[in-house]
Amino acid sequence: MNILIISQVFPPKKGGVQTVSYNTAKFLSKFGHNVVVVTSKWGEEQRNKHEMGGFLVYRFKQFNPPELSGITQVSSLRIMPKAIRKLPKIIRKHKIQVIHAQGQLFPISWISTILNKLIFKRPMFITVQGRLEVGISSIIENIFDRLITKLIYENFLKKIICVSDSLKYRLLGLNIKEDKLITIPNGVDVSQFVKNPNSTFLENYFPNKKDYKKVVFVGRLDVQKGVEYLIRAIPNVISNYAKVHFFILGNGNLELQLKKLVKELKVQNFVTFIDFIPLEKMPEFYSSADIFCLPSIHEGFPLTIAESLSIGLIIVATAIEGVPEAIVEGKNGFLVKPKDTKDLTNKLIKALNLSNEEIFKIQTNNIKLSKAKYSWEKIIKDIEYLYKKYS
Repeated sequence: MNILIISQVFPPKKGGVQTVSYNTAKFLSKFGHNVVVVTSKWGEEQRNKHEMGGFLVYRFKQFNPPELSGITQVSSLRIMPKAIRKLPKIIRKHKIQVIHAQGQLFPISWISTILNKLIFKRPMFITVQGRLEVGISSIIENIFDRLITKLIYENFLKKIICVSDSLKYRLLGLNIKEDKLITIPNGVDVSQFVKNPNSTFLENYFPNKKDYKKVVFVGRLDVQKGVEYLIRAIPNVISNYAKVHFFILGNGNLELQLKKLVKELKVQNFVTFIDFIPLEKMPEFYSSADIFCLPSIHEGFPLTIAESLSIGLIIVATAIEGVPEAIVEGKNGFLVKPKDTKDLTNKLIKALNLSNEEIFKIQTNNIKLSKAKYSWEKIIKDIEYLYKKYS
């Protein structure tokens, strides 16, 4: 099958939608499909056309809207006029049979949906990630979903793929027809994210503390991710369990503020900020940790949960959106109330004090779950079924 994937963002840019788009293309190609990706130029990757992971990538220059104070992820509104002009030629040249857009907010997604309805007339799908519930962004996204998602995506697409049941129920709340919605979660490459029990990756950041337990956070440093609540929990955690160190991997608009908070709470000796780790090193990063903590205020279904499951990490995460669909309290991790520092503290202490037998049981449960529910092999089979059903 000849498949076109349209995604505003794509590697080498880092992030959830980027990784999902890449793995969708990669595994569809691995399963024998001819895959073409239309995306933007980013950083040093300024080629117009190139091979990547067994598929073909077309890249186009994007134009950025001005950054507006108080609005997060304004990059979602970037436009690629040349990509829109070139879509008809790409579709004809590669004899595209199915179109799959990634991310509902991107202009390239909804514009190509309209063009497909009017001109291309191919079976078309879109994968919708989590919605925001903080700041002005939440208002913009709410208005967008009530207009574009309701009026365009519902009527012009074969299916809207939601990454969690929770997200699906949100869209049902907008009176979008249930038969237009399907849940297919984000996945993980279980052949890549395999636990290495001998990994010492994080010990490079704080030598001579091999017997310390390591708690990691991975994600953007912004309001949505709730890192402030993790930092505020640290003083009480270390007063109950002193041999622990926290690693915060990521960057964002709250980075300086969060580093200042660490100093104010006088926990600098227990916290290490890491700006960037290459994707190929992430399995080693996770493997050298003991606990993955995600204190988000809002999520769809974060890739970091799937990655942590695949490594077998103990997970402490807020009980929001798609997270409880993967984590069962006490069985394979611990769930926390959003913005509740006391609850987060108690669950972290509980996780730190698990016996070796309990740790082994959770590790085993998580690895089994990742292979059964979140492996890209399974997810691509579900996506393939949709393509074939509506082609």
